[in-house]
Amino acid sequence: MKTNKEMAIDKPYHVLVTHSQLARPAIQKLEDIGAQLTMMDGEITEARLLDALARQAPQAILMRGNPPINATVLSHAPGLRVIAKHGAGVDSVDLEAATRQGVLVMVAGDANAPAVAEHTIAMILALGRDLPALDRRTHEGHWDRDIYKGREIAGRTLGLVGFGRIGRRVAATARCLGMSVVALVRHAATVDPDLARTVGSLDELLGQSDIVSLHVPLSDQTRGMMDKRALSLMRQGSLLINTSRGALVDEAALAEALHSGHLAGAAVDTLAHEPPQADSPLLQAPNLLITPHVAAMTTAAILRMGLGAADNIAAVLTGRQADPANIANPAVLERLK
Repeated sequence: MKTNKEMAIDKPYHVLVTHSQLARPAIQKLEDIGAQLTMMDGEITEARLLDALARQAPQAILMRGNPPINATVLSHAPGLRVIAKHGAGVDSVDLEAATRQGVLVMVAGDANAPAVAEHTIAMILALGRDLPALDRRTHEGHWDRDIYKGREIAGRTLGLVGFGRIGRRVAATARCLGMSVVALVRHAATVDPDLARTVGSLDELLGQSDIVSLHVPLSDQTRGMMDKRALSLMRQGSLLINTSRGALVDEAALAEALHSGHLAGAAVDTLAHEPPQADSPLLQAPNLLITPHVAAMTTAAILRMGLGAADNIAAVLTGRQADPANIANPAVLERLK
């Protein structure tokens, strides 16, 4: 009698990976179910995706980065059963089109949450204690010990826009640092009162927070949410942190708020267009800390994300129960019944 592994290998699954690299244990997990992997390198455009789909007809896409998996791309993948994100953000996928086609779109659980939360806290500490400015001044030959007066992180109010897997970890660490935390969430009952108290609107959160950190997915509702008006509602001298999606923020308005001094600083790990153009207004703004979309890129998180994405694919292709908490378009389950 064949083992489950031998039975799985009888099926020639094809998995398209939108990157040139994937952790070896994740590759092994997919090969164990008989999957053949096609890796893509370089910039992943719609045209390249269409060509790859025509060549391989995959049952699964393991999505690294944010390739444009739109309705056109999906229409050329009739055998596709699952798109598994190597991480959490699926804003580059047309979820409505995927749902109509019966394709599950899945995320890798909380695989990247510890890394992104750590990066967020690092940005808060760096900006909150003026480390970038002090470092720059010292390298320029200044020694500001007698004139510099900073502020401690303890006692400041952190406003979290979103309170999911990452936001909760940020809140827990912030509380350990002596900060108070307010959170804007869809369902107030999901917030542990020992971690944060909830507010009823973004305006309310902005008016109460010394530091605002964004932890919401990009959608039609959240795109550009931190526009000129919202930034003006932030406290004079406050800080903005964004480790979520660049398009949540009006970058020209943020640059203006930094130049005017209304905001004391900002730290961003993501931009609306990556990498930025040399003439990006943000790159010219003062008191800006910017990192190249690497908050989740730790060795441990990359392994967890790869294994999580591979496990989601293996579950769907072999008929194993997929974790409903990882499904980004749960409405598809009704279509698959």
